[in-house]
Amino acid sequence: MKNIFKTTFSILFLFGALFAQSEAYNALKVLEPLIGEWMSKHKSLGVFEGEPNNQAIVSSYSYEWVTDQTAILETWRSSTEKENKRIHTGSILYTLDPSSNTIKTKHYGYDGKVYWTGKGWVELQDSTIYTHVEELTINGTKTNYTNVKTLINELSFNNQYTNFIQNGKSIKDQPVQKMRRVNVASKKD
Repeated sequence: MKNIFKTTFSILFLFGALFAQSEAYNALKVLEPLIGEWMSKHKSLGVFEGEPNNQAIVSSYSYEWVTDQTAILETWRSSTEKENKRIHTGSILYTLDPSSNTIKTKHYGYDGKVYWTGKGWVELQDSTIYTHVEELTINGTKTNYTNVKTLINELSFNNQYTNFIQNGKSIKDQPVQKMRRVNVASKKD
């Protein structure tokens, strides 16, 4: 009888774990077209504390599934085009929040030498991903904004920062950044 109980419990536990993994994957798969490497050449915005204004930069982004496809990790690095001096570096973790059944985000990184953290939530409309963000720098600067990603095709998407409120003041929407997929050779086993 004890062995039947252990076997039944093990099967139920395994089924529950697999069900939870598929729930997270099903919620996050709307972000799956972003999985891979991306880049953009554009001017720095000068909006975030620590970020220079109007400097030519190269931004590299990576999106990958983590933890058995239960979360997506976005990482990026932006540097000056000529000197390769770091401008931004950071990460965002996208997860399914079981209490609200929505995609939530946790952000952290540096703009120049200024450390910041943040949180957010994702809304979807057609082929556009809206990430609503609340950030705080180590120096106490509070910034709320919306990061709008519009999927153009499998090789490109537009990225724009809108609805800025920084320390209670409105800031104009930033120009669209054209992101393009980086050709990554497939890895051999």
